[in-house]
Amino acid sequence: MEALKARADLISHIETVSKENGINNYIITDVQTNQKGEGYLGQIFLVSVKDANNDKQLEIAVKAAFTDEKVRAMVPIRISFLNEIYFYTNLLPTFQKFEKERGQSTYVEFVPKCFNVSAKEPEEVLILENLKASGFEMFDKKLVLDEDHVRLIFKTYGRYHGYSFVLRDQNPEEFERLSKGCCNVYNEFLKNDFFINHMGELVKMAQGTLLPGEDDEVIEKFGKYGDIDLRDIFKDAISEEMDYSVILHGDCWSNNMMFKYEKSANTKKLIDIRLIDFQVVRIGSPVCDLSYCLYSGASKEIFDKLNDYLKIYYDSFATFVKSMGNDPEKLFPFSALKDQWKKYSRFGLIVSLAIIRMKLTNTEDILDLTDNVEIDQMVDIMAKQKFDEEGYRKRMRELLWHMCELDAL
Repeated sequence: MEALKARADLISHIETVSKENGINNYIITDVQTNQKGEGYLGQIFLVSVKDANNDKQLEIAVKAAFTDEKVRAMVPIRISFLNEIYFYTNLLPTFQKFEKERGQSTYVEFVPKCFNVSAKEPEEVLILENLKASGFEMFDKKLVLDEDHVRLIFKTYGRYHGYSFVLRDQNPEEFERLSKGCCNVYNEFLKNDFFINHMGELVKMAQGTLLPGEDDEVIEKFGKYGDIDLRDIFKDAISEEMDYSVILHGDCWSNNMMFKYEKSANTKKLIDIRLIDFQVVRIGSPVCDLSYCLYSGASKEIFDKLNDYLKIYYDSFATFVKSMGNDPEKLFPFSALKDQWKKYSRFGLIVSLAIIRMKLTNTEDILDLTDNVEIDQMVDIMAKQKFDEEGYRKRMRELLWHMCELDAL
């Protein structure tokens, strides 16, 4: 509560949103904050608000940028927040309006409601729906995604990516305008020597999971990642100059999704999903979203059924595209999806080098931007963090073998 009260700007936003939602005499009844490492570029406050004069309540999530100059100089905080603000104020409303104009009577929710935003520097903020209050949960990041979760995620991305394909076909000028408003945050990271050095250490760590005599084919093919400038591999993977590009979610690990379950005494049935955190929204291949999510979160059991999940994605995409009056095979043939997987799925591999390690790191050892650490010390500190080495070794070896068998390394 005290951390929130110290930010007069946030209190002002909460008051505004409260009044806009019919709470004129508001009081804050509860405040919860994110755990260490959960808010990479800012703080998240889950705020419960009620009207002192009646029973009206509001549950909101206040996502506020770090304001400290030292922290903001280390990573592209402003650009990232402007990206997410752009998603909620430009991209999403355009998608919704376009869908309504095409006669879609029921809009399928896939993101939290946005109540208010501010792009004022350095106090960027988004006021969003608190999904936890609506029964949504985070997935345990140390667990691997099972079949039900991967199926729902791929269905959701199929529909989301469908917006881009349909809009570009039916109103190319509007799609071009929207695309220009997205900033590729990954290009900002590529300017940072810390990022490249850290990725180099992660490549060495992944190579260390391979066994000479058993994994020689993978060792040979993955060896190039340690021999050349990782910037070149990463630039190819995040290219915006390609056929079939879409507006991506961007940061697709399981912590940027929330799930709702139907629970009984002995069962827990997955029924809904929301995508969260659009700070890395950008233009790129649909495969970037899919491979990022899959490779950072699933296991060999799922990898072995890749074609089945691509069909699930494509069926969802095709159903939506047809409902909007387009031919899915003309916009994005299934064969093109499979071709793009071989070319762009290495993006999922590269980010998974970091995400899998982070998922398996002990919570108390996770490095936070608010820690009093110089950026040139971070690589050494991260290399010494305690994590589930056996779990990492198993998951990374499975992933590298999968990529080798796909001829996608």
